[in-house]
Amino acid sequence: MRLRMTVSLILPLMALLAACAACATSNASGGPQQPATSTGPAPQQSYWPGQEALSNAALVVEGIGGQSWPDAYAGVSLDLPSDVLLVHRVPARGFDEAIRAVTPGVTVRFVDASHSARSLDGWVERIRADAAYWQSHGVIVHSSYVEIGTCVTLEVAAPKHDAARLAAFYPGVPLCVQQGWPAEPLTAPLSSPAVTPPSR
Repeated sequence: MRLRMTVSLILPLMALLAACAACATSNASGGPQQPATSTGPAPQQSYWPGQEALSNAALVVEGIGGQSWPDAYAGVSLDLPSDVLLVHRVPARGFDEAIRAVTPGVTVRFVDASHSARSLDGWVERIRADAAYWQSHGVIVHSSYVEIGTCVTLEVAAPKHDAARLAAFYPGVPLCVQQGWPAEPLTAPLSSPAVTPPSR
């Protein structure tokens, strides 16, 4: 099962602005400069403090959750600024205790989910298999993916026109239908061809 993990990077902007303002004031007054402080990653490192421990714990939870608790486990996400592992699950007796037992030294917060990862993955795969059918019936699905524990998101060309039709075709499937656009591949600009001057 592929790792279902998202990362929350909500930076305290006010703290950063305050630090920058203090630094500018010190420079203008000619006083001794103090190093600016930040709650974000240090410039010399490419990750947040505690990120490795959280990522390792997330892998453990993914394995145990998907194999031993398929009807409860919905996914994991990382709140890096708070150094917290968020475990999304359909409430089930014994699940929280089992997860805490395999994540020592890591702060875990449980988030209620409406649907398990197994259920949502099955639904999104079914919808993707129907892509040709929908295209032949004038419904353009640009993208489909799972929102952890919540629904299958479908990004379509005409959500106002197609939402009711999709919901009726997939009764019981939690759908979040929204506006989508075709993917635009990023390509390097082509260089202008060399022009050979006419021979004399």
